[in-house]
Amino acid sequence: MGALTILVTGAGGFIGREVVETALARGHGVRALVRRNCSDFGGIDGLECIAFDLADDAGALDNALRGVDAVIHCAAAMGGDDAAMQRDTVAPTRALVRALKAAKPQPRLVLVSSIAVYAPDALPEMATIDENTPLEEFPEGRDAYTRAKLAQEAAVRGSGLSGWIARPGAVYGPGRVWNAHLGPKIGPVLLRLGREGQIPLISVAGCAEALVRAAETPPPVRGMRAVNLVDDDLPDRERFLLALGRTAPGLIVPVGWRLFDRLAGLFTRFPGLARRMPGLLRPGPLRARMRPATYSNARARAELKWHSAQPFENAMRHALRGPA
Repeated sequence: MGALTILVTGAGGFIGREVVETALARGHGVRALVRRNCSDFGGIDGLECIAFDLADDAGALDNALRGVDAVIHCAAAMGGDDAAMQRDTVAPTRALVRALKAAKPQPRLVLVSSIAVYAPDALPEMATIDENTPLEEFPEGRDAYTRAKLAQEAAVRGSGLSGWIARPGAVYGPGRVWNAHLGPKIGPVLLRLGREGQIPLISVAGCAEALVRAAETPPPVRGMRAVNLVDDDLPDRERFLLALGRTAPGLIVPVGWRLFDRLAGLFTRFPGLARRMPGLLRPGPLRARMRPATYSNARARAELKWHSAQPFENAMRHALRGPA
């Protein structure tokens, strides 16, 4: 495989920055698309930066795609309500799909989705989540983030485009180590919900490498191919908290996740109240994060020739050093 020209959307974000660095390190030319300004990307060999809003400027997007071999679409909101997700995640993806369909030749697309799209109740407890696990069929019971990721996937599936739907787990690295799979944190106190099952983690470095490898790799079937991205070495919640060392919460209180599940079930009897409850007091988001499961990255290993052999504790030590 020779050097490619790769367009990275959301290049200023947590994953996007790492993707840019990884693509350059692998010898590719990179066109970094950011929403506001290119001040962080000046003077880097092999890198061109373009600043515009994907949701607003279709003409600029058409120009940005010229000469591009692959697009890694990282641009998305990490939080907010449905309106924010529509504006910052769904609309940009639909605009990108329209532009890619008109491009000649069509670049390969790598969509950064999420492992959150799976239905938490589709399999028995402690079953393995892989790409054959059913997707969520009742998104109204989940959070706005999950609904947006499902909408992104719907926009690319059946579009006629070729590439990969990458579904990373909880991405961590320097400056970002906490995730919602541990339980609610109230000041220095963590209610650790459950002990069984794995946390579906992926280091930001491992995630970026897998995404760049996807940009380099034709999918084995026509259309868009789903692939889960999780580390080889996945901890349970107790092991994760031990790895935090002195940065762990001051008081960790073990609580069975099924107690919260029963509470969440009670709140569903009062729809107006249930909609205002935090995710861990609504059945869908709670089960997606806390229901015990294991996770497979076998397809990524086989088809992208990727794996993350680093032990979890080593990766966490690196993450705890903070941003460079």
